[in-house]
Amino acid sequence: MIDIVIPTLNRLDKQITLSNIPDTYRMSTTLVVQPHEAEETKKVHDKVWVLSGDNIGMSNTIKEITYEWSINRGSKFWIMDDDLTFMYNDLENEKWKKHKLESKEFSLMIGETEEWIADGILHGGIGTTWEPPSPAKYPYNTNCRIMTNKFYNGLVLAEHWNDIDWTGCCGAEDFYVNLQLLTKGFENRVWFKYVVSPADTNAPGGCSTYRDIEYHNTAMKNLKNKYNDYVLLREKVQQTGPWKGQVKLAATISWKRAYESSKLSTLSDFI
Repeated sequence: MIDIVIPTLNRLDKQITLSNIPDTYRMSTTLVVQPHEAEETKKVHDKVWVLSGDNIGMSNTIKEITYEWSINRGSKFWIMDDDLTFMYNDLENEKWKKHKLESKEFSLMIGETEEWIADGILHGGIGTTWEPPSPAKYPYNTNCRIMTNKFYNGLVLAEHWNDIDWTGCCGAEDFYVNLQLLTKGFENRVWFKYVVSPADTNAPGGCSTYRDIEYHNTAMKNLKNKYNDYVLLREKVQQTGPWKGQVKLAATISWKRAYESSKLSTLSDFI
């Protein structure tokens, strides 16, 4: 069974993702916390894994989790933000409808994802409700954005873990790792039959304890510098939340072209 791994910070009283995971999968779900929250977390959930230190940031958190679950454990694992509600996209009478994922549907999602992994997919995830449903993306899309959650085949990832720069683009680590894997030739798949509804950006706790708009914009610029051929930045004025009225950098990323570049590199090496 795939392991579910939930890094969490300052939200022990509001475990949205954990509360939305059916009981059947709770024992294969681990909360990952910083040392200062370890004892309190054990009162919330039985399975707890403690990071190497406090205030290490999300990039280092992901680095430590992927090392543990791929190199040390060789597991299939799914890293999920701690504020997700699982939903089902359904096309009914030519109209899209969403409903909260039921336990049976959650089991189907896990089983179908494990089939992907068995078929050779290294990484992927569940799309978000931020993206409108589309027949072109249904039931899943390939070589596209991954955020709020990501699954990995730990056995295969272990073979390439040292080749990945896990901490070189703090604040845009999901995009950065995804681009690295795509340009190395590892196709991704992202569900849009199943989607997640995250809590509001910068809700109290989690990354909001250190992430401000300057941190975000710097991360976008760093990502652009590292993958200039595939990343286009644009400015927009944030309309809601604590950054309302401020200029925020948004990225348009050519995910599919990044993956296609791996084929060109392979052909060039062969010639």
